[in-house]
Amino acid sequence: MVRYVDLIKDVEETTADPAVLHPPAAKIAWESRRKPAQRIAESQAASDKETYLSLRQHLLMIKASLLDKRNFDVEPLKELVRNIVGEWDMVDRLYHYTIRFGHEEDFTASHSINTMIYALKMGRGLDYPREDLEALGLAALLHDVGMFTVPESIVKKPGSLTGEETDRIREHTDIGRECLSAWMREMPFLSRVAHEHHEREDGSGYPRGMKGDEISEYAKIVGLADTYDAMTHDRPHRRAISVRELIDTKNRSFPSRVMKAFLEQISFYPVGSVIKLNNRMVGRVVATNTGQPLRPVVKILIDADGNPVTDEKTVNLLGNPIVWVAGPVPEKEMPRLEP
Repeated sequence: MVRYVDLIKDVEETTADPAVLHPPAAKIAWESRRKPAQRIAESQAASDKETYLSLRQHLLMIKASLLDKRNFDVEPLKELVRNIVGEWDMVDRLYHYTIRFGHEEDFTASHSINTMIYALKMGRGLDYPREDLEALGLAALLHDVGMFTVPESIVKKPGSLTGEETDRIREHTDIGRECLSAWMREMPFLSRVAHEHHEREDGSGYPRGMKGDEISEYAKIVGLADTYDAMTHDRPHRRAISVRELIDTKNRSFPSRVMKAFLEQISFYPVGSVIKLNNRMVGRVVATNTGQPLRPVVKILIDADGNPVTDEKTVNLLGNPIVWVAGPVPEKEMPRLEP
């Protein structure tokens, strides 16, 4: 039996004379150094957001093409993925946007982008070379193209789906493979990932109930990334649920190699996210503990009585076994906790 602890055990580890200091000049020098750096950071953030939104725009164009039964081009997405992989820390910077996007009414495009970001982080943890990362990233972006053809009345339906509606959603893997068959010779991994990303290690998945090595590793990585994003964002027919079951020791859905990379690379509660604790406190994640995705370092914003906390108070959940994360605070429900 693969235990969670086994998966992560390798991961744990002059004078003050004003005449000498010239405070005004020092302050001016500091300001001159700080402002350009600040402008660079702001420019980088704007560029990252533009990249995310550009990916989203291209995916929505592909969706429109499929609905109109027109051909579509994957080259713009391929180029964007190449640029993302080529800039080593861009994946980590884009990770921030997985919190902000994926809750919108038409979440299909953002879900695919978030899945790509998680998959690239796992691929990097598996020491994939650049060529494989580019292939994995593009496959992740396009893994759910079959969902673009599912009627919105089903995708956006509040409440439980009927058996017939569930069957229609499950058809998206076959439809996705067909949609991407035009690139079978050049990039066979695209249609394979689209077809296999819901297959599971123990044979419990669909559409063919494949097991183990029958499933491509790209599809296993994308399948885990897809599952994680779906579990952490609200959907019309269900609420976002806990990710604890995803790392349960009884889970046989994903291989230990891929799950270990997931646990090492993905912070379930990324820096900046707002969470609720089991003691009714609310806080903002300020740091994460490698290999312990459920035990971040939290700055307390609201105390157990619902009052704002004005002093600086942080709690490292790794050292507090009786305090744990009860769940994230959705952005749409988030009060104005800080200026």
